Amino acid sequence: MNSINDNEAIGDEAWDAKFFTLILDLSEKNSSRYESQAKILLRNKSLKVTVSGIEIRYKLTPVGCWYFASENAKGSSNQGWSRMGWRKSSKIKALPNFFAGSEAGVLIELSE
Repeated sequence: MNSINDNEAIGDEAWDAKFFTLILDLSEKNSSRYESQAKILLRNKSLKVTVSGIEIRYKLTPVGCWYFASENAKGSSNQGWSRMGWRKSSKIKALPNFFAGSEAGVLIELSE
């Protein structure tokens, strides 16, 4: 490997560590809010939340969930989808981590 690829790998590892640590922190800090949001999303099939001035819209599908984050001051926006299965119980388990991941993506974009 050359040094450019080595430096990129180190940068990717640092970004991954920062991102996944933030997901864990958000999951612990906001667990009750995420559980409440999951119940609302399951009932209404869509949900809007605001994180640091950025609107995140969630839309439930039969087998998963989409999120769409509005454009931030830097002009970028995020979106993602995760498969969660057909069952309501599967979605209830998966949604809190999905919320934490989407919020972490928004917060990291703002910090860079």
